[in-house]
Amino acid sequence: MARRLFGTDGVRGVAGEFLTAELALALARAATTGARERGVERPRVLVIRDTRESGEMLEAAVAAGVAAAGGEALLGGVLPTPAAPLLLGAYGFDMAAVLSASHNPYEDNGIKFFGPDGFKLSDEAEHEIEEALDRPPATTRRVGRIRALHGTREDYLRALHSRFAELDLSGRDIVIDCANGATVHVAAEAFRRLGATVTAIAVDPDGRNINAGVGSTHLGPLT
Repeated sequence: MARRLFGTDGVRGVAGEFLTAELALALARAATTGARERGVERPRVLVIRDTRESGEMLEAAVAAGVAAAGGEALLGGVLPTPAAPLLLGAYGFDMAAVLSASHNPYEDNGIKFFGPDGFKLSDEAEHEIEEALDRPPATTRRVGRIRALHGTREDYLRALHSRFAELDLSGRDIVIDCANGATVHVAAEAFRRLGATVTAIAVDPDGRNINAGVGSTHLGPLT
């Protein structure tokens, strides 16, 4: 089953060039419409992102697409990708959209969708979303809502601590490279709650310095 837009990790490309606001809106609208066609009357969609400067634009576009399809977009702010499945389970939402391009440079961004089971959408579901883009978008008078979802950061930290409660890191000194990315607000705190003494670097994102000389492909600052 050939897919034109979705790769192994969602839809990725240079923001504003390939991954435009128009494409983000269309993808979110198609994904939300698909959820409605599967019997979810008013899909609730969690939207989280990393720190890239294009994240706010894409967040707004995705939220508009969700609402245009009659869903409810819940904006969870800056959080790492693993927060999506944890919070989907905690809140009982119907879908999540994660805006991130992992270790790619700041110019890139991406969109990947998670289902209510916490897993990325299947290849078949992604193919259906792509096919929907070739048809006139479905319309509805019952437009949805967009609202900020407060407390997601603390809920994510609590979920992590609950899962690793038996892991005692007391007496351990840990250095964490947050790559000026999505973990800047949670990584150090997660380890501190397990008892570790933490030194965190690359925790001052400016929208363009994500992965710039730091992160998984630049290990020098950790040595």
